[in-house]
Amino acid sequence: HLMWHIEIDRKRHLDVKKACLLLDYPCLEEYDFENDHETLPLRIEARPGTFIRSYQEKSLSKMFSHGRARSGFIVLPCGAGKTLVGISAVANIKKCAAVICNTSMAVTQWKQQFMSTWTTVKESDITCFLSKGGDWQNKPLGSLLITTYPMITLDRRRSKAGEALIDQIRKRQWGIIVLDEVHLSFADTFWKVFNVINAHCKLGLTATLVREDDKIKDLKNLIGPKLYEADW
Repeated sequence: HLMWHIEIDRKRHLDVKKACLLLDYPCLEEYDFENDHETLPLRIEARPGTFIRSYQEKSLSKMFSHGRARSGFIVLPCGAGKTLVGISAVANIKKCAAVICNTSMAVTQWKQQFMSTWTTVKESDITCFLSKGGDWQNKPLGSLLITTYPMITLDRRRSKAGEALIDQIRKRQWGIIVLDEVHLSFADTFWKVFNVINAHCKLGLTATLVREDDKIKDLKNLIGPKLYEADW
């Protein structure tokens, strides 16, 4: 077997990925985070006594190997602790991270879980980007961004201050993006998200991969393969 090593411009990686999909040749993405000394770090550690269930640990073992993080999906039933899996992935990589949710309530819940339950991340390092609420206008962009799909993809919902923050987000190289409840979103949404948030690693979290519009194949190709699925 011949192995080819071709370096491409990071700014053009989405173009290359789209071209590969058209050729029915989806890319497998891995992030060598242990040897990445350029991406902005995130000060985060798991709190002592944090308990991870066996299936959560197994799902993370499918994502991480030899200091590398593989992009893809993790499927866990409702109530099985998808949030803890996402937070554990962020805490393992320890690089600036973005978490994208479907609702502002979910944004608040993710922030609470990061701060009060499982990690030592400081509030000053967190930016909750919402149309109403949050103190993102009064401080610089933190190394942990938590926001919603509409805030990233729908231009008409943003103020001038919001546009300025989007520009900061777009200019930054992110370590990992966690996509919550990916089965509720359309494939086109993810292209828009990735055009704003350039992340080395993409982790999709969902309770089910069943979609009425049969676009789950597109989502797999956009984010990555199914890394792990736990049954009920």
